[in-house]
Amino acid sequence: MPDNINSTVGRARAAGMPSTGFPWRLLVVSIIIFGLMILIWAGISFGYIPYLNSQISSIDSAFNSLSSQIDTNQQKDLAQFYSQLYNIQTLSNTHSYSSKLFDFLEKDIYPTVKINNAQVDMSSGSLSIDGTATDYATLINQLAILKADPDIASVSLDSSKQNSSKEGNGVLFSIKLIFNGKFFYQPPKQ
Repeated sequence: MPDNINSTVGRARAAGMPSTGFPWRLLVVSIIIFGLMILIWAGISFGYIPYLNSQISSIDSAFNSLSSQIDTNQQKDLAQFYSQLYNIQTLSNTHSYSSKLFDFLEKDIYPTVKINNAQVDMSSGSLSIDGTATDYATLINQLAILKADPDIASVSLDSSKQNSSKEGNGVLFSIKLIFNGKFFYQPPKQ
């Protein structure tokens, strides 16, 4: 058996394969990677961190010099003014603009449609309209105009019937509109 082992080692050396031993290439790559890690650590510790600290101290000194230019009364006035502006902005965001409804009715109601009754629920953003149209074609045109308006989320025709009374012929209808969430809370366009 010892002859087999010697002949196998001899063939491996003849083929150019290294004999068993420590892999020197792995050691060299590991030393290079370790050296790069030490260089990166040194660069961050001795270069980048002091640079960031100097930037922080320069910003602190600029802030302190600006702070010393404005006295405490002016600082209090500025804080109070900012508080008032913030409160005005908050109030204007929650303020409802019911006058937008009249602009909407003037713009989107068909000329031959007569409104008999309108009820607004601003909390739900809905409008119920009872009215009279000259005929069903006019009512269909009215519904198409309302559905095409981007301020309206949904349009539903609750009822309609042909009217043949003393007041005149026409189509009595009831429509319910639901506006988009911010319709009553955005200021009117000017």
